[in-house]
Parts: sequence; structure tokens; C-alpha cells
Amino acid sequence: MDDEITRQEILRANARFYTALAEADVAAMSELWHHSPATECVHPGWDRLRGWPAIGESWARIFRYQGMLPVQFSEPMVHWRGDMAWVVCYENVSQPQEDGATQISQMIATNVFERIEGRWRMVIHHASPAPPGTIQPRTWRTSLN
Repeated sequence: MDDEITRQEILRANARFYTALAEADVAAMSELWHHSPATECVHPGWDRLRGWPAIGESWARIFRYQGMLPVQFSEPMVHWRGDMAWVVCYENVSQPQEDGATQISQMIATNVFERIEGRWRMVIHHASPAPPGTIQPRTWRTSLN
């Protein structure tokens, strides 16, 4: 398969993850993840979760209490070998302030995908706070045009 086509497919899978996160869409999140006991997720500040039932419940709980989240990803670095791919990127969360300004919180995320039956499915998500002062330029994306 052509390398640029594969790269775009992986970026689209990554964009679907951030769209589901931004829209608090449990069904879209479920559709993207591989429902396997081998999947893993580490939310910022949480212990690791293993297996789709625990991961799916964590997203449902997050969405129930947090609702939609103004998050976009930036600076994606895409790598793959065969049917495994990983994207390392920044997660940029916009938080409106009382004075009308917007504060950006930033995480560094590693998203791992496996091509299963022709579709890139998320198998690992790990996000950690970015060091202070690492806010990236506004090259953010939630989808690929």
C-alpha cells in the first residue's frame, strides 16, 4: 500500500478519536477502539485501564461528568510497521476564563492503532501533562480536509 495513503488513514483514525473526545460521543469512541482484553488506556492522572469493558466505562464516566470537551490535536508524528501504528501528538484543551480569555491546557499523547480487518482500531491511548511552556502553534486539527 502507498505510504502516503497509509499515513492519511492513520491520521484519520487519530482524528476520529479526538472528534469522539471533543463531542463526548461514546458510540464513536466504542466504534474506534478494538474491543479486546489486550487494549490499554492511561488517562492523565489515572492508573492504567486494561480491556475494553474498563476503558469503555471510563469514557462513559468522563463524558457523563465532563460533557463535550474543546480538544484538538497538533504536531502529530505518525509511524507504522505493518499493521501496527502509533501517533504521538499534543492534545490542546481550550478552557474559557471568566475574563473572556482562553486558557490552553496541553497533554502529550501516544495513540497506538492496529489494522484489523482493514480498519485502524485504537489499542492503546496514553496521555500525560505536557511540561509548562510547551504550547504548540495553532496548527490544530480535529479532522483531515
